[in-house]
This record gives sequence, structure tokens and C-alpha cells, in this order.
Amino acid sequence: MQSPVQREKWQSLLEPIAAHFHISPNTIQIAAIQHGTRQRENVCRLTIGTESYLLKRHDVTAAAVKAGHTPLQIEVTVLSTLHRGGCKIPRVVWKSDALHALLLEWHGEHTLDTLAQRHQGARPLAVVQQVLKELCQIETSFVEHAELLKPYVFDFQHRATLEGLLEQGKRTLGYLLTPLGGKARVAIENAWNALSVRLLNAPTTLGPLDYNARNVVVEGGKPTFIDFASIGWDWQEKRLVQLLNSIGAFTAGANFVSLLDRELVHSYAEWVATHRETCSPADIAARVDGHHLLFYLSVVHRILRAVARPETADSQMLLHAWGDARARFQRVLTLIGSADLSDDGDTGQIREMIRGLHADREKHYSAK
Repeated sequence: MQSPVQREKWQSLLEPIAAHFHISPNTIQIAAIQHGTRQRENVCRLTIGTESYLLKRHDVTAAAVKAGHTPLQIEVTVLSTLHRGGCKIPRVVWKSDALHALLLEWHGEHTLDTLAQRHQGARPLAVVQQVLKELCQIETSFVEHAELLKPYVFDFQHRATLEGLLEQGKRTLGYLLTPLGGKARVAIENAWNALSVRLLNAPTTLGPLDYNARNVVVEGGKPTFIDFASIGWDWQEKRLVQLLNSIGAFTAGANFVSLLDRELVHSYAEWVATHRETCSPADIAARVDGHHLLFYLSVVHRILRAVARPETADSQMLLHAWGDARARFQRVLTLIGSADLSDDGDTGQIREMIRGLHADREKHYSAK
């Protein structure tokens, strides 16, 4: 239960919520929500009688899109629209534009991220399959309501963002493959260029812009998607990869966990080929594979930057959140090398090179 000081922090919201339910504010119980070792600041759990709710207060109160809508207005509209469309989304119970707050149905506080960390050795297959199913349903709902949601769309520079990540990934790959000779490096560069073209030329979809395993809560084996304060155009394969890879920040003993495998990627590719695109499932699976590789190369980049400049505030925050940098680095190289998501030759060639050099490095350290 929260302390009196913490309750005072939320007091301005308790009174209008109590008025909505026709009860006294003093009868509302408040509890903190944890993110690993950290307490989340903008959300808490309310208990009214036997029912629990999620109370969220938006930190950004100014208009976030050209049409003048605030993050609260965006989230309320998107949640309500998707909920009506049958998506596994919490229902909006109460909102206040003036206070930039909303009250949502409670669907638990354990996220897909915490579930993945808890089952590092055994993938929670049924839950992951359900997450994929719901992600496809959400995509369908966004398509059906694209015109309604158009005024709420962020001007997110998705192409420039991906180009930046690809350029960063190319540099990181160059660092990892430093021992390679000239011909091998040329082959890898060609493979990377082909991968980049494939990802950049793929179609985008409308959907959430904040996608990670912490934004899926799981209760009773059933996933519910949360956090729709920003929506825009981006690659759905990128969303899939980031949703189904656990970071485990601010959690003792945590490390990176990938919930993706070949079977799941094939299921996704088959769905896309049936419902959205005319290209082959193999091409779609190759895109997922490429985004997975790119995601973990970006993780490598962040670790190397943090270790190289540990005095900066960003580096200190990352090292505190992720813990043992060496263990994290070894784990990410293992995930890059061991992933088997598609039959794409370009991505496979890059993974094979990293796998070989990683194995050589491990032998070197073991011999010391």
C-alpha cells in the first residue's frame, strides 16, 4: 500500500474519481506499480470495493499532433476504438481532459517482459501465440478505422529512423567483424545492403509507436495490450520484434530473452500474406529476421557506447538498468548467432559470421 505522501500525490484525482463512483475518496485504496526495482511514477492501482483499476496520469499535457490533440485524447480515442473493435484492450472507465488522467480496467500488472524473464529456459508458447493473434487483430482494427484515427497520427519519421538504425547497425557490424579479411567483409557488406533495401522497401502499417514487452500485461495466461498515447506509421515487423524480445530492465538477474522462433515467424508471415500483402511468406519472414538482427545490433551499439563512456548520464542509466554489461554483451551475441527465424541467405550469412567470431572469442577467454 502506498504511503500517505504518495497518496497525497494522487489526491487531486481521487476526488473526481470518487464522485464518478458516488463514494468517499477515503474508501479508495492505492497501491504502487513496480517496474522491476523501480516504482512507476505515472500509474498506480486503485481498489474500489472488490474491483481494481489502473489510474494513469499523462506527463505530457500539450498538443502532440497537428490536429491539436493531447496524448490523453489520443489514448482515450484509440483505446475506445480498438475496444469496440474487439481487441484485447482495457476499457476506459473514467477520464479527465483537465487533469490529463484516465482510469482503465485492471488486467494485471505482470507484463510479457516479466513473464519472459521468469521463463528464460522455457518459452511460454500459448501466451506468445495469443500475443501474435492479438497483434494481428489490432492491425486489422487500425486498418478499419484509419480515417477516424487520422487526426491522431504522429508525424513520425519512420523512414529516416530506420535509415539511421541501419547505418548504425552497419557500423556496429563492422566493429564486430573487424578480424575478417577483405573478401569476407565485402560479402558481408553486400548482404547488409540487400537486407537494408528489403526492410526499407517493405510497406508500413498504422499502429502504436511505443511497442515493447512491458506494454503487454498478462493475467491468467491472457495478454492485454496497453499504452496507446502515440500512434503512427511504422513497420509491423519492427513492432513484432520489439514486442517479443524482453529487455528485463531494472530486474536482478535479468538478461535479454527472445520469444520469437521460426514457427511463430512463419505463422505471422502466413497471416500477412493472406490478409495484407501478395508477396511470399518467405519474404515476410526474411523481414522479421532482418529486424531481429537489426534490433540486437542496436543493443550491441548501446552496450559498447555505455562501456566506452561510463561517465555520461545516459550510460550510467543504461548500466544501472541492465546490470552486468559483459553478461549482457555475451548474451546478445549468442542471440544474434543462434536465431533461426527464416531461410534468408543475407541475414543467415551475417549471423553465421558473428556466430563464428563469437565462438572464437569465447575459446580465447576460456583458454586464459
